[in-house]
Amino acid sequence: MTQERTPTGATVPASGRLPCGQDTDALVEQVADGAGDQRDAHQRSCPHCQAALAEFERLWAPVRAVSDHRPRAPEGLLDEALRSIRGVAADPEFGRIESGRGRTRVSARVVVALARHLASRVPGVRVALSRLVAAGEGPETSVIDGPGPEVTAGVVGGSTVVAITLAADYGEDLEALGTRIRTVVADGIRAVTGLEPVAVQVHVDDVLL
Repeated sequence: MTQERTPTGATVPASGRLPCGQDTDALVEQVADGAGDQRDAHQRSCPHCQAALAEFERLWAPVRAVSDHRPRAPEGLLDEALRSIRGVAADPEFGRIESGRGRTRVSARVVVALARHLASRVPGVRVALSRLVAAGEGPETSVIDGPGPEVTAGVVGGSTVVAITLAADYGEDLEALGTRIRTVVADGIRAVTGLEPVAVQVHVDDVLL
């Protein structure tokens, strides 16, 4: 197992890549450098990177809070935050919910199927082809599995980002429709899986009579 030194000076095992191909080490460094919100073109459109950055920001927050009041965060706090980040980064195919009795792992495919079902039930949403993401297998794999909105999802740790592409009924208030979809999908995912939907992106690709 290779080792590397982060900008904070802590040495941790090297990790891997997200399903989109992005190096998780680079995302960890981006967050540790305080640049988690400075996203490039790929990160702005990729649910996998957005979920990872949101989860890494959450896990790094204790270090940042201490660093705001001290020149250097205690070494044990850095190591603990990095261990947590490495743990979720090493398992990019699943979200993870920790509890006192154990861990629940939730596949991105579950989030995709749930979001697709929830969005399709919102009045004003018309069907399109659905795409399920085969996480951890390189490029996204398209699978036609019946009518419904097209959904992709990134899951890292307790965070998920969902992107929904759909056709709407002609005459719908598209802004209001997007708001309804985001509310229904976010609430449903949170209630069923325990994951936190940090973003639900809605793309209206067509309107149908």
